[in-house]
Amino acid sequence: MASENFNQLLNVFWLRPETALWRYLDIEAMRDFQFIGRSLDFGCGDGLFSFIRAGGEFDPLFDAFQKTANLDRFYEKVDVFDAYDDSYAPLVAKKPDYQITVGFDHKPNLLKKAAGLGLYAETVVGDGNEPLSFADNSFDTIFSNIVYWLNDPESVMAELCRILRPSGQLCLMLPNVTLPDYSFFNRLFVQTKDPAWSWLDELDRGRLSDNIKQAASDEQWREIFGSAGLKVRRHTNHLSKHIIQAWDIGFRPMFPAFLKAVEAIPDDRLADVKSEWVESLKRFAVPFAATEIHDNPTNAFHCYVLSK
Repeated sequence: MASENFNQLLNVFWLRPETALWRYLDIEAMRDFQFIGRSLDFGCGDGLFSFIRAGGEFDPLFDAFQKTANLDRFYEKVDVFDAYDDSYAPLVAKKPDYQITVGFDHKPNLLKKAAGLGLYAETVVGDGNEPLSFADNSFDTIFSNIVYWLNDPESVMAELCRILRPSGQLCLMLPNVTLPDYSFFNRLFVQTKDPAWSWLDELDRGRLSDNIKQAASDEQWREIFGSAGLKVRRHTNHLSKHIIQAWDIGFRPMFPAFLKAVEAIPDDRLADVKSEWVESLKRFAVPFAATEIHDNPTNAFHCYVLSK
C-alpha cells in the first residue's frame, strides 16, 4: 500500500515516475525533521516536493508538467520546467498541514509556481552562490536539497550557519561519494572516453556535469560542516544503487514525446487515461520503493540534520 505522499507524487510526476520514486525516498529519509518557527526552504523550485511533504494534496488532473517550454531543446540541457504564465493553476485539493515562512530560489518562474500553492508566506529570488540577504540568526529551521548544485559548499554552509538561530535545525540532502559511480554517463563515457557511449551525454543532460558538482563521503561532509560551525545531530543514507540506476534513465528519454501524446488526448478522456496510467505505475513503483536498503553507507545520498 502506497503512502498518501507517494500517491500524490506518482500523480503529479506521472510522466516521470523515477522523480516520484526519488522524492518519496527523500521524504522517508527526512521523516523526523519538522519545520518550526521561522523557516526557510532554500532552493524550493516550484514547491511541489515541499507541498506534498507538508501533507498538501492536488486534484488528480493536476501535474508538474502543466506549464513547460522549449521542449524542442530538451536534449540541449535546457530546463523545460522554467516557464510560467497566468494559465498555471495548481488545483489544490487539500491545503498543507503547515506553512513555510520563506521559499528561496534563483528562478523567478519556478517561484511564481510555488507562490500559488499556499505553502510559502513569502518567496524570495536570489542566487545561493552569493551572500544571502537574510539577517544573522533569523531562521529556526532550514531545509535544502541544492547545496551540491552550488559552486562552493564551504561558503554556502557558512552562510546557512550564519542565518540559523543557535537552537535551530538545518536539514540537508547531499550526494555521497558513491553517486557518480552509479551514473551510466559517468561510468561508461566520462571515465572510459569510449565514443560508443557518447549518446549518454544527451541522456544525462548536464545532471552530473552541471548540477551534481559536489559528491563527498560522510567524513568529508562532516569536515565542511565543522569548518562552518555546524554539528551533526542525525545522519542517514538513502537512495540505493539500484534505485539510482532506475532513476538515471527512467522515462526521461521519452518525456517530450509523452507530453505531446498527452496533449493529444481529448479533455473528456484525460482523467480516465491518467488514472489507469498511475494505477499501473503503482503496481511496480510501490514494491520497487520497498526494495530500498535503508541506511546503507554505500547509498547515493546523505540526509543530515545539523545545528550550530
